[in-house]
Amino acid sequence: LTSIGSARAEEDLDKVKEYQVKALFLYNFANFVEWPDDAFTSAASPLRMCLYGAVPFGEFLDVVNGVAIRDRVLQVVRTTDYAKISSGCHILFVGIEHRQELQRFFRDLNHLFVLSVGNTDNFAAEGGVVNILRTRDQQQFEINLTKAIENGLLISSDLLALARIINER
Repeated sequence: LTSIGSARAEEDLDKVKEYQVKALFLYNFANFVEWPDDAFTSAASPLRMCLYGAVPFGEFLDVVNGVAIRDRVLQVVRTTDYAKISSGCHILFVGIEHRQELQRFFRDLNHLFVLSVGNTDNFAAEGGVVNILRTRDQQQFEINLTKAIENGLLISSDLLALARIINER
């Protein structure tokens, strides 16, 4: 019984580490992507990071809510209400339960200036910008560079060097 308990505790610890890594990825994406001035309504507008749906690592991003990212303040919005994100997000993480909605999602939302991030198979190939992948022993990410450029985003070469690049076309 003790070995079962310790195995479960180790699994829980692995999940926590995985969530921390995903949260760190999202936070770093905010630091290594540039949005044009047109992406904001004013010079004082925040950089909005929206977490849509069940995002188990959202609590790790709550601690960076209000932090300065270059000349903007990061605003973390956690919601399951589509209306709260339709007004605009600069970074949008889509929870796995919304996978079936992706095509409608990309069609209906104005994705100009939006860094859309997911962690499901083919997210980037289906129109998302960044997909966080779990390989056998680590988290990695892929970037749909064509979609990023279409969305008006400038991605740092440092970030691109770490990513697997996917071109939609």
